[in-house]
Amino acid sequence: MSLEELTTKLTAYFNADDYDSCSKILPLIKIELIKNNLLIPSLTTKKNPNDLIITRSILEIGALVSINLLNLKDFSNYITQLKTFYDLVNILPESQNKNKLLSLYLLLLLTQGDLALFHIELERFNNFGLSVDELERDEFLSIPIKFEKWIIDGSFNKVYELLSSKHNFPCKEFNLFEKDLLDSIRLTIATNIESGYPSLPLENLKLLLFLKNLSDVNYYIDQMNWTVENGIIYFNNNLNDLDDEIKDEKLIVKNSLGYAKEMESII
Repeated sequence: MSLEELTTKLTAYFNADDYDSCSKILPLIKIELIKNNLLIPSLTTKKNPNDLIITRSILEIGALVSINLLNLKDFSNYITQLKTFYDLVNILPESQNKNKLLSLYLLLLLTQGDLALFHIELERFNNFGLSVDELERDEFLSIPIKFEKWIIDGSFNKVYELLSSKHNFPCKEFNLFEKDLLDSIRLTIATNIESGYPSLPLENLKLLLFLKNLSDVNYYIDQMNWTVENGIIYFNNNLNDLDDEIKDEKLIVKNSLGYAKEMESII
């Protein structure tokens, strides 16, 4: 089957949301792209720009297929390949999917707690001539940027509220990160609590971690190997020296506790 025939099939499957069929045909298409020396372009490429645009579109479909199938490793690989195409700003017209896909990648980095790489990726937009204000106004990029600021500030409740309110995100794929992003935030909060406090009432922990019922709390306690006695959770820590870092962590927890009543109405 020719590259043109394979691409036509891929597009039909993708438009029908048949991601499983897409995932089966994509490896065959990538082999054809390699044969035609289209998979890895360069700034000095002599290839027909139309061929490169088609290749870029195929890779974008691959990225969206991967994220919808929750295959995060493949999604990251597709993003890496797409960056070489997005860097061809003097050769190719800008893709309408670029900001959407890179925003999804930024969300993935947030779920993984990789804030360093998150900022490196944001810096790449300088190559596209976008200012910070323009990034924050973009319907796609504004979301991970907003989430990252809230996480850095310890305003985890704002992230939770936006995710749990069934916010109308600009694309459905943003919703796929809800669970992983909340899990990442819960782990950050739990680590700060464990480092900064010897114990905490169980009900407070429930509110702090945005958990809906006590069974969820008990499951989390088991995962963290904490101890519960008479409604009080005891953490496995040593608070002999309360340095500045622990004070900062306690401030984050204190700020979160300030939202407890507000969270109670949500949960």
